Amino acid sequence: MHDWQYFFNHDRSNLNQGTYRIFEPEWKAEILHWFSQKDIDKQQKEDFIQALIDFDDGCGDFYRYRAYFLAAEALSQFPECSLGDAIVEQLLKWSYAYFRQDKSDWQILPKPLVQTARKTLELTDKKRVIAAFVHLVHTTESRTILRVAAEKLGELDPGNKSAIAALLLLMKQAKIIPWSEICSLAQIGYNNETVISTLIQFIKMEPDEITNYWLLLEDIYQGAIIALGNIGYGNQIAIASLIDFIRKYKDDMISLHAAKALWDIDPGNAIALNTLVQILETTETPSLLDMSVAYLMVIDPGNKAAITILTERIKTTENEFFRCRAALRLRELDSGNRVAITTPPLTLLTPVVENKRTFCQTSQNFEEIPVGDENAIASLVQTIETTLSEEINFFAIMDLGKIAVGNPTAIASLIKFLQINQGEQSALMQLKLYGKSIQVIQLHSRV
Repeated sequence: MHDWQYFFNHDRSNLNQGTYRIFEPEWKAEILHWFSQKDIDKQQKEDFIQALIDFDDGCGDFYRYRAYFLAAEALSQFPECSLGDAIVEQLLKWSYAYFRQDKSDWQILPKPLVQTARKTLELTDKKRVIAAFVHLVHTTESRTILRVAAEKLGELDPGNKSAIAALLLLMKQAKIIPWSEICSLAQIGYNNETVISTLIQFIKMEPDEITNYWLLLEDIYQGAIIALGNIGYGNQIAIASLIDFIRKYKDDMISLHAAKALWDIDPGNAIALNTLVQILETTETPSLLDMSVAYLMVIDPGNKAAITILTERIKTTENEFFRCRAALRLRELDSGNRVAITTPPLTLLTPVVENKRTFCQTSQNFEEIPVGDENAIASLVQTIETTLSEEINFFAIMDLGKIAVGNPTAIASLIKFLQINQGEQSALMQLKLYGKSIQVIQLHSRV
């Protein structure tokens, strides 16, 4: 079967006599296969593509667009098509309004059309799409178009020199630190010496060098450091620069990102590992403690120094919330650690808790407490039965549902709460999770 009209034969005078297999999903694979066959005459394929892109459905273009998108996908099997450049250019216009250089060509397009056009760009002839984006970054005078086109080009073709050059040009010309460009370079500039050199310049910036920028110096450092960690594997200059940075700056969060980046590009680096351990020894920030342990669990689970430090901090800290968090993290590093096991997991959860912010912060720990932990269950039950805060009650009930499945004391407490607080949805939901839906329904019908 070589005649394309087998799939599509449009007869406007008698639609019932037409053939419209191009709109039937089960025929799509067969049609694309037809375009790939070498024994079919090229002109047949050209004529089929022409018919698809010229199709006038008389139905508000609904079928016209579908025919066009099929033609675009067919380019992946028939890349030598003479109409390919025009088809890809049209897809770009539908996908990104600001790519249209002629203002008279601007129009608001239906969102489904835009989304389908962007998806089809990924399915059509990739070389043509890349070439179209390269042409765009070399010819546009708009910074906005240049940025978007360079980012898209980088996604399609990681390491593309035109995309990297465009992003570096934007960074050089920017009056503010171009956060978007830094993030994009982190995705596409793997082991590119120019990109790495530019990022190193950012982490070497001094405070008096950013007077014209709205970003904080710490944000600039963080973006450049994370990017280096993504693209600078094995680069000795990047490794040395991160080591210098760690030695110079003592800020915990920045040091954490620098240590992670250093380990990523130089696995086994002792300075990176020691920095993470030192953060555990000095930080008073629970979230930073979490991040440090989480990364240690990836690169050096069971680190003896980290276990010793956390054990000592649990014994000595006066901050109850921090002690709770440290105990949870110590369990991750050393599951059998007696200090971690015997530390009450939620000492902040007492009947006198009235600080909502503190409670909500503490509440996040329940995701990491084993189901059935009696101390945690008792604390939550006590909180539910005594606190007057609706917000705290809500979080306590939700947390109880995570760790007290099947616990009779918890069930009784929630039933009592439901009786007192008629129709309270959070209590109702948790009771259903305990398999007590019949009791809840009966209770709910009586209250």
